[in-house]
Amino acid sequence: MTTKAEISDQTPVQVYSDNSIEVAALLTLSGGFLDVFTYVGHGHVFANSMTGNIVFLGMYSAMGNWQQAMRHIPPIIAFLTGVFVAYRMHLPSVLKYLPKPALTCLGLEIIVLIAASFLSSSFPDILLVLAIALVAAMQNSSFTKLELWAYNSVMTTGNLRRFAEAFFRGTMPARDPIALREARLFGFVCLCFLAGAVLAALTTPKLHDLALFIPAGTLFIAFVICWRRQEARFLRFKRKGKFPPAGQ
Repeated sequence: MTTKAEISDQTPVQVYSDNSIEVAALLTLSGGFLDVFTYVGHGHVFANSMTGNIVFLGMYSAMGNWQQAMRHIPPIIAFLTGVFVAYRMHLPSVLKYLPKPALTCLGLEIIVLIAASFLSSSFPDILLVLAIALVAAMQNSSFTKLELWAYNSVMTTGNLRRFAEAFFRGTMPARDPIALREARLFGFVCLCFLAGAVLAALTTPKLHDLALFIPAGTLFIAFVICWRRQEARFLRFKRKGKFPPAGQ
């Protein structure tokens, strides 16, 4: 029989992760960049946009082009694996060893991008795409809030919907300052995603894999911001004679 302690040990814990606009902007810029980077430079496959991969999978399957269709399955599996790994990292049994899962996922993504920037041109495209999809999913599952609201750091459809909904709530039937702030935040992260895509389209054909230093740099800035804020938060708890729970 499963004990209450065992059940508790297998229940994910909500841990602290940065929800500021600064970090969200950097993460979404990187998300837009990586999608265009893999699509333009590595086999016309998306690393982050699973919607795009599923659309291409269905389209090529209907056309009978099975070789092209199968190219879009591995990134989907890698993305799902990344979500699963991030979920496991929020379990109490794992938090004992990795108390800052969001920073761990973000740091791992930075390492993978820097390592990938030095790969030779003969390195298989699909393996690079799988690595990016895996770590991007882990990061996406770790940073899920923009201030009070849920958002997505590697895809933009949901963010665009939130922008539209908040804008109309904020303007009709009467002005709502909170809804308008939500609209501004989500509008800004959508623009950041677009900026990342444009930047990747301009740099990938010229720099090839070295272009990955751009998203790695933006993520490193986000990492430093998150680290400093978590350390400041820890010091506030310490001054009060308390300590935050594991992962917070």
